[in-house]
Amino acid sequence: MIKRISTLLLLVVIVLIGVLLFNTFRFGKSVIAKQETVSIPNVSGDAARHLSEAIQIKTISFGDTLAIDTTSFTQFRSFMETSYPTIHQKLDRQIFNQFSYVYTWKGKDTSLQPYVLMAHMDVVPVEAVAESKWSHPSFSGLILKDTVWGRGAVDDKSSVIGIMESVEQLLKENYTPERTIYLCFGHDEEISGKRGAGSFSKWFREKNIRPALVLDEGGRIDREHFERVKRPVAVIGTGEKGYVNIDLTVEVPGGHSSMPLAETAIDILNQSIVKIRAGQMPALITPSIQELLNRTGPAEPFMNRMALSNLWLFNGMLVKELEKTKESNAMIHTTIVPTIIKAGIKDNVIPSVAKATLNSRILPGQTSEDVVNYVKKVVNDPRVSVKKQTISLMEPSPTSPFNGPAFKKLEKITHQIAPDAIVSPFLLIAATDSRYFRGFSDAVLNFSAMQDPKGFHGIDERIGVSDLNRMIFFYRMLITQ
Repeated sequence: MIKRISTLLLLVVIVLIGVLLFNTFRFGKSVIAKQETVSIPNVSGDAARHLSEAIQIKTISFGDTLAIDTTSFTQFRSFMETSYPTIHQKLDRQIFNQFSYVYTWKGKDTSLQPYVLMAHMDVVPVEAVAESKWSHPSFSGLILKDTVWGRGAVDDKSSVIGIMESVEQLLKENYTPERTIYLCFGHDEEISGKRGAGSFSKWFREKNIRPALVLDEGGRIDREHFERVKRPVAVIGTGEKGYVNIDLTVEVPGGHSSMPLAETAIDILNQSIVKIRAGQMPALITPSIQELLNRTGPAEPFMNRMALSNLWLFNGMLVKELEKTKESNAMIHTTIVPTIIKAGIKDNVIPSVAKATLNSRILPGQTSEDVVNYVKKVVNDPRVSVKKQTISLMEPSPTSPFNGPAFKKLEKITHQIAPDAIVSPFLLIAATDSRYFRGFSDAVLNFSAMQDPKGFHGIDERIGVSDLNRMIFFYRMLITQ
């Protein structure tokens, strides 16, 4: 009897090993082949200078309910008109809510669905305490060797300049595109985009204009986060996580700091935040991330390929591995993090009210209500009020197909300018203006042809001039091919 069981177990093990090896070797055959390359020309010094000048104009978005510096945004309009005179002579421009713009470049064949090229002109502020940590002043626009420094260099004035430079060049060459091209620039992307992209996307919808491609910031050519693959991975966003802010409020008696109660409002609030941060909502591998794993997996070492090609057995192990870095963890989890905490007015007064704002980026397949319910369940304290904000609320977006003509076109061009790269869809973990188009276009994609951008929303934001060259050439190829 024991011998039969041992034989049966051995057969099961042999079959299991066979299945694992079969799936692994079959998986390994799908490595993407290198494609024909093109030479990226150097642009004139004007492009880097224009980006530098754009950075120096402080088009800052501080908050959804805070006023903007209209002088800076008016200055940026003048900068655009002066720097790109041919565009402003030959293309129609519409203005939405004072400072967002849509340029219309009419194509030869009006029966073709148009392309929409998007970017935003506003930037996030630089914390006063962080200014001294920058290698160069944050709004200097310094050009040093191959690098342009300053807030907006990556997010997202390089895209504005890349689009405008490519179109200005083509117009000077008397080029007319086959299909109509719309250039769309929002002025409030960093604070929800409702006044900018929210308004001009409504105009597109009312005119029944359904773009064949909407291209906005988001993905990039990544050499830093795929070390085991040993090749760059060009990630093109095909969907976006949702966005919701949740307010936690605690109100309990305060008083003199010399006689504190066992728990103050701050204590209760802190305990709630610790509980929330100690765990995560359930992991979920979305179709875009699954395809990313499918495309990069064959270039992984053997044991990794075995795990990725046999997720029916190794899914739990994969999730734990992805949770090790903040980037990959955000791709499989709805994230919840405190970003604003307010309490107290004087050092010897215990506040009676303590508040925190949690920012959550929501996975497709989950909702803002799921986030609220999760927070309430984890906090489990009637003294803590949990309230969802609605001013910047966005549920997760629909996903654009990665087997459609729009994605395949971006894939082809990316292979030409980065022939050693694996091109793959992915889930954009941030939010962009393009989300306003997802309700009436199934070809909304997020990609900029920059490589390993630095300082995104942080210190020492900068971009290489070579990256700017590549971006300008990428937009040119997209328009002309």
